[in-house]
Amino acid sequence: MTQKTRTIVRTTEISLILAAVFWGANYAATKYAAGFLPPTLLVALRFAGGGLLLLFVLRLLEPGSRLSRGELLPMIGLGCFGVAAAQTSFTFGVSMTTASNTGLIFATAPVWGMILGSALGLEKPTAWGMLGVALSILGVGIVVYDGLGAGDTSTLGDLLVLLASLCVGAYTVLSMPMLGRHSPLAVATYPTLFASPVAALLAAPYLPGWTGGV
Repeated sequence: MTQKTRTIVRTTEISLILAAVFWGANYAATKYAAGFLPPTLLVALRFAGGGLLLLFVLRLLEPGSRLSRGELLPMIGLGCFGVAAAQTSFTFGVSMTTASNTGLIFATAPVWGMILGSALGLEKPTAWGMLGVALSILGVGIVVYDGLGAGDTSTLGDLLVLLASLCVGAYTVLSMPMLGRHSPLAVATYPTLFASPVAALLAAPYLPGWTGGV
């Protein structure tokens, strides 16, 4: 293995570890923030800011990145389905149930992506993969049915988090055609930007009655 390859491998591993840390912190941070903001308003603020930040980074690193007219609708669809719907369900869910339940249920998103990818003929799962799917579904059933023995659990909240994981799994598969034409940064940026107005519309009814308290 060359020095360049070792550097790439090490960078990839560190990136994956950081992603896991950030995702883990996201559950608790979202639950905490949902105690102060209506869930839909929280989603709108997060992804409006995140979308603008991503656009700034995209223009900085990939100034030539542009969408064709035929790519607008798929990217809007990815944003509405994979970001607005998924994150709204996720935020409502985590505000109702525990962060630990949320983490366990939401971690099944790759499983639902594999199932959809297999149904669409994009992936061919192995026997071990199918066993993993079965165990994941069984685990979700146990968590939703009886939680982890902690208080403040909610079946509705767990089901909303499950819906969010389904949306994210589907988003991962449905974004594959776009990843064949654009960089991962571009495919992360445009759906997030397009989801922001949708999230803002969903949050609008909550604004008149929000006073900034719990």
